[in-house]
Amino acid sequence: MANNIKKSITWRVVFGMGVVVLFAFWVSFQMFRIQLVEGNKWLVMSDSITIRHQDISPARGNIYSDNGSLLSTSMPIYEIRWDATVVNDDTFHFYVNELAQQLARLFPDKTSLYYKSKLNTAKKSKSRYVLIRRKVNYHEQKTMRDFPIFRKGRYRGGFMAELNTKRVKPAGNLAFRTIGYRTKDNLGVGLERTYNDDLGGVKGKRLVQKISGGYRPLNDENLIEPKNGRDIHTTINIDFQEIAQRSLEKSLIKHKADHGCVIVMKVSTGEIKAISNLSKREEGVYSEQYNYSIGESYEPGSVWKVFSAMAAFEDELISPNDSMDIQNGVREYFGKKMQDSDKGRFKKMSFKQAFARSSNVAFSSVIFDNYSSKPSNYISYLKKLDLDKPTGIEILGEPDPFLNHPASSSWSQLTLPWLAIGYENQHTPLQLLTAYNGIINDGIMIRPQIVSSVTDAGIIIKENNNSNKTVRVCSEETSKKIKELTAEVFISGSARNVRSDVVTMGGKTGTAQIASSSGYQKAKMYNASFVGHFPAMKPEYSIYVMVNKPSNGIFYASYVAAPVFSEVAKKIFTISVKKEVVDSLIYKPNYHAGFFKDIKIINNQLGYIMDENSSADFVRVNSNNSMTEDVVVEEGKMPDFRNFGVKDAVYVSELLGLKPIVAGRGRVVEQSPKPGAVIHKSQTVYIRLN
Repeated sequence: MANNIKKSITWRVVFGMGVVVLFAFWVSFQMFRIQLVEGNKWLVMSDSITIRHQDISPARGNIYSDNGSLLSTSMPIYEIRWDATVVNDDTFHFYVNELAQQLARLFPDKTSLYYKSKLNTAKKSKSRYVLIRRKVNYHEQKTMRDFPIFRKGRYRGGFMAELNTKRVKPAGNLAFRTIGYRTKDNLGVGLERTYNDDLGGVKGKRLVQKISGGYRPLNDENLIEPKNGRDIHTTINIDFQEIAQRSLEKSLIKHKADHGCVIVMKVSTGEIKAISNLSKREEGVYSEQYNYSIGESYEPGSVWKVFSAMAAFEDELISPNDSMDIQNGVREYFGKKMQDSDKGRFKKMSFKQAFARSSNVAFSSVIFDNYSSKPSNYISYLKKLDLDKPTGIEILGEPDPFLNHPASSSWSQLTLPWLAIGYENQHTPLQLLTAYNGIINDGIMIRPQIVSSVTDAGIIIKENNNSNKTVRVCSEETSKKIKELTAEVFISGSARNVRSDVVTMGGKTGTAQIASSSGYQKAKMYNASFVGHFPAMKPEYSIYVMVNKPSNGIFYASYVAAPVFSEVAKKIFTISVKKEVVDSLIYKPNYHAGFFKDIKIINNQLGYIMDENSSADFVRVNSNNSMTEDVVVEEGKMPDFRNFGVKDAVYVSELLGLKPIVAGRGRVVEQSPKPGAVIHKSQTVYIRLN
């Protein structure tokens, strides 16, 4: 019995051992098969899961003003990460304290103990992609590359600097909506959207590996290098833009308006030099939230009388000094009364006076009495001005205008007299300004433009030539008569309250009642507009002003929109006169300082050959360009920035690890610390321009 039990146990042990041995052989076989026979298959599958191609965003192109000032640019921003697994243990323990101290000195918002703890934790957990710092600028990351451990590079020191970009607008909120924006999740608005293909460049490719917390690059080199975006050069003048925006904002606040816009256009070229759009955010606070100049249509009111006058002059229906019976400012059309704002004061006046005082009866009479049997003749003149189609401006979002016509279902027997004074139609401020600009430009209409060219590394890729986009809309004689009428508005008419002793001006007021679902009478809301130009008989610039829904009890354009026009015109004219005087006096480049190679290029372009050369990067040049003085840039000492431009002053400051704060425009006139003073990295310096 005992022997049988013993045998049974022995067989069970042998069987169990046999199973284990067989299982061991099976495992060994599978390991052999997987590693040697199918190894490549599984490695490829592993790589396909953990390694992938990642897009590299290129540097977005810049947007410039008419004089080359930056309106929108991309700033390089780095994210610093660290691979703790590649650093030798002895090296780490020897240098970790010093590294933590250097980091705390560069980024004083955190202590050295914080950085030491972070580094030690990463080393213990063998982290391969620990975040050290976000939003690091170029000079900071360059400084970090010289820190202990980090200076050994990526494969021995674990230092990884990943480049990103941040879109900034150096001019602040000037022309914000026109310049626009675009994000990954938003198609955006303005030039940033319209010219995205040019600005965006071409993406590159790199290999990255999936690790805990994200992906890390596998190589220093990219598979495909990104191609940076092209630059957009606009016609916007920064000084004009600031003048327009400040004047508009002041009027909106004063009259408690809902929103408004100002457009400044160069008459001879159609270039838009300023375009400001402000809307109320809260009481007394306005910002750019929508481009009303281009995107909002409304009934223009009496500014339309310029176009009615053009049609009358072209068909020789009347002359500026012809007398008109305006029936005491009241006339009835098919049972509906039309009246002037000063009804009962005048029985007769000249056509010029009727224009200056904005008589509704006078203009409706001229158009209705001469075109009622053939309204299409009047409409044809409006179509000549392209008031039936959009301008085609480079910014997306321009609506089609609504110009009523006899074939339309909305045309009635009342349409013609009311259309003559700017009702029963819908147009944007830019469409109206373009038509007006064509009339006062000796009858030559030119398409508006806001982008002059697109460049790639300084080479012009696209150039917007407006010379082939012109059309004659009226005779020179008609243009001269219109300029006489618009000048009279400032002499004896509705804008005499903003007449200037600085410059002669011409234009037309327009106060249009805004219709609501209950009609015009109950709405009591108004659009105050002004379209004009200066100088009166030799126009250089045309301007459109619109102020929507003033709510302080004053709504006439004479007191709401005309003052904005007058202020903008006088300031721009003053700038232009000063520039002409200065240009006529300057025969050689002024005393200046900066990057020597740039100074040589500028002088060569102007035809002045410098007598001396310099081996220094930065120099100071005297007024006759015959002598140069080297500007010493030395570690630990404050350079002399006098007469530097802001670009060079900021560049040298950041080169020395300083943090510059700049105020003003022009060239450097004052700095703190003083030249030659002892400085240290991360120190804040103050630079004042004239």
